[in-house]
Amino acid sequence: MYEVYILNRPVIFTENSDANKCDLVMQQPGNRQLKALPNLLRENKHIKSVALVASDVQSLWMHFCLLYTEVLAAGCVVENQQGAFLWIERNGHWDLPKGKVEPGESIEEAASREVTEETGIGRLTLANHLRTTYHTYEEGGIPILKTTFWFHAHHEGMNTRGVPQSEEGITDVQWKLRPFGPELLKNTYPSILNLVASIEA
Repeated sequence: MYEVYILNRPVIFTENSDANKCDLVMQQPGNRQLKALPNLLRENKHIKSVALVASDVQSLWMHFCLLYTEVLAAGCVVENQQGAFLWIERNGHWDLPKGKVEPGESIEEAASREVTEETGIGRLTLANHLRTTYHTYEEGGIPILKTTFWFHAHHEGMNTRGVPQSEEGITDVQWKLRPFGPELLKNTYPSILNLVASIEA
């Protein structure tokens, strides 16, 4: 199974087991339907989730990916010694530090570098790969599929003060303990909450 976020709504590629959970189910979609998905979701805001059902999920996913230019990125869910998580506020939303993988750079190196650049927080130890997320957007009229590799990282400190990278639109850096308050929960992305939730308390 694959899951990609289009306009911040989950689109699931499945054989059928998850189809009934979604608002819209499309059986064996072709390239024309795949290409039209962003406009379909843009014009129908009541559709909160989509299931694309196929007997060969891998083939369907590959056909979908070929419609986009892929961008590789890496990021971290950073936890300090107090059990608090590192959040950034970017463009009015709470997010996790991440960014594009540079040429010649490993995914792990990119993840650590992006955290330090975006937050000013260093002394990181990458624990394990959490998951890979996918989401789409347009850049200069070109459809982009961003593939982000996420790691769980530990920071050797408690409430180390961060420095937001303003040139990236970041206005705040904060450590937050669970349970997160409504000001965060209402202003973040479902895929980001799922990432943090995957780390056991």
